[in-house]
Amino acid sequence: MKQKLFFGVLFAALFVAAMSVFTSCDQKKEAQKIGDYELSEQNGKFGLKEGTHAILAPEYDKIEAASEYDAILAVKDNETTVVAKGYAAFSAIIDSIAPAEGDFFYVYSPGKVRLWQKGTSNVVGPFTDVRLFGDIVFLNDDGKWGAATTAHNGLAPRKFDKIFIVKNGDKLAVLVKDKSGWAMYDKDGVTDGQRYNTSSKALEKQIKALKLTGDVGVVEVKWQL
Repeated sequence: MKQKLFFGVLFAALFVAAMSVFTSCDQKKEAQKIGDYELSEQNGKFGLKEGTHAILAPEYDKIEAASEYDAILAVKDNETTVVAKGYAAFSAIIDSIAPAEGDFFYVYSPGKVRLWQKGTSNVVGPFTDVRLFGDIVFLNDDGKWGAATTAHNGLAPRKFDKIFIVKNGDKLAVLVKDKSGWAMYDKDGVTDGQRYNTSSKALEKQIKALKLTGDVGVVEVKWQL
């Protein structure tokens, strides 16, 4: 009876010890995971991988989840790499991140700004200035404006002093101005910006009636677009 009791107590002790080890291992393994990704470590630096696919080499000081952006942020030498959907979307010294429209955010760096769709690797920029209006992005480099869509289809080259979206119901176009005057670029079905209404007295008269202010914006018109 004593022998059975002894082995029963011994078995219970071994079982508790084993469970403690397994629990410790599970906790350790859990601590090495960030979402669906596995954290790797080498010489005090961290990396990220998904299965056998290495996303980031183990050379980062800190890696953490950023649920508000559906992304992971990895920091190295004050530069942040943004990881989304298993890919490094971009790397930059990030001063701040601010909401734009919908799933898009402005990412500000010293002297530059990007437009980034959270949770994806869809990035526009960096440029001196970026403005989002619906699915059209105004881009500024060295004081000159251009336009593209959020799907990276070009609408107007970056060479204009002023740029506006003109809307008539569901129809819209990109209105631009340089030293030669005003012109418009079609958006519907155009991938590379087709200028279809160059500077003319009629167009100048219509634009003057709009009383536009500033260099960038959106304006409703009654013209046929």
